[in-house]
Amino acid sequence: MQKPNVYLFPQLDDNYGYLIKNPHETKGVLVDPSDLDMCLKILELNDCSASHIIITHHHDDHISAVDEIKSRFKSLVIGYKNDSKIPKPDKEVEDQEIFEIHGNEYKVIHTPGHTLQHINYFMLKHNILFSGDTLFSIGCGRMFEGNPEVFWNSLSKLKQLPEDTKVYCGHEYTMANLKFALNIDPDNEKLNEYYKWASHQEKEHRPTIPTTLSDQLLCNPFLRCDTDQFMKFFDTQDATEVFAKMRSAKDNF
Repeated sequence: MQKPNVYLFPQLDDNYGYLIKNPHETKGVLVDPSDLDMCLKILELNDCSASHIIITHHHDDHISAVDEIKSRFKSLVIGYKNDSKIPKPDKEVEDQEIFEIHGNEYKVIHTPGHTLQHINYFMLKHNILFSGDTLFSIGCGRMFEGNPEVFWNSLSKLKQLPEDTKVYCGHEYTMANLKFALNIDPDNEKLNEYYKWASHQEKEHRPTIPTTLSDQLLCNPFLRCDTDQFMKFFDTQDATEVFAKMRSAKDNF
């Protein structure tokens, strides 16, 4: 099976949408469509229709174009069975479920924290993760519905994925996240390198996404709440408490 192409496109202010399409195919999958014009543009550019829509969570900036896309292309909508706030899915999925679209296998990973029903989609044979607003480059989502324990558990699940996993997240927040990370981890050589690279990308008006899990494990403080360094920094031996303090510090940064 050839590796699918993933086309990133901007939506709204700082959201990203994604089109997943196998080479030479005329049908693709949209991830979290919220900007109808941009969705239609990416489909037209790649000469394909949206046969499927996959949804990570129910916030408007991830679902507001779903109904219009579905009515235009007769798309099949896939979403979490326990999320009553998303457009009604044609296929309801649950945690750890594996399903197939166009020959590609997707595994559902339930990651409560940003919302209680948030899910990620992991493409098993290609090590590609669509993380929505759970894991960002050098950050994580705001804790709107979860608590520190469930959110840290969710991030811990994602840490177990293969290190070469490519992470496609829901927003371009990298520069803001880097400024916070450097504030609490200024001597991290890899993080400083990442800042230089991301600054260059921003200057050139290029995305910083996708990132790799291996880079995030070295640079993203929210994946390192269980390290001696951050336990010492936040004066606790409990990783959940480190996460709670770190998330609060970022919210107020």
